[in-house]
Amino acid sequence: MNKCHFVGKLTDDPVLYPKNHTVVAKFTLAVEEYRKDKAGKKIRRVEFLDFEVWSTAAQTIYDHAMKGDCMAVEAIARNEKDQDEYSNISFRVTNFKIFNNNYENVDNYE
Repeated sequence: MNKCHFVGKLTDDPVLYPKNHTVVAKFTLAVEEYRKDKAGKKIRRVEFLDFEVWSTAAQTIYDHAMKGDCMAVEAIARNEKDQDEYSNISFRVTNFKIFNNNYENVDNYE
């Protein structure tokens, strides 16, 4: 099963562009992880993960989410190769919830 769940903050406003007779939004989430090292000291690590979302969900995220907003995202992982044949993992959103600073919570499109 290919299903991933993340909660993080938008690093920038989502970007919307047309593709194949619909729209696509791309955005990056900063996702925090906390672990303890061998000495028991709490270590904070931040991963920056790239997401894409299509169609009406893309428009919804573009219209309602902005830099700094917290989002809960369900996605599928995709392994894509760039021109130099380096492998990059990106995530296609299948479900989401936006928790923004205007106290307006927006659910997904499903």
